[in-house]
Amino acid sequence: MENEMGALDLPVARWGNGLAVRISAQMARELNVSEGSVIQAEVVGPAQLRLASAKPFDTKAFLDRLDRLHERMPMTEPVVDSMRRDARY
Repeated sequence: MENEMGALDLPVARWGNGLAVRISAQMARELNVSEGSVIQAEVVGPAQLRLASAKPFDTKAFLDRLDRLHERMPMTEPVVDSMRRDARY
């Protein structure tokens, strides 16, 4: 049910120990979300909540960042080899 500002009034329901808001199928299509999707929620002011569909995990970008990190870290001697060599028993 739309209010005078054109926003949709959604009921809040109990869900386990928390509360939940159910969005319409049309709204889910517009947000490109489905069951199991992750939504980002942010309190943006008194009695104001902003919802946005979360960005999907970008595996390629993650691996690229990991490669750049590894480039900055020099390869060192394995710790176990050092411990065995320096063992005093």
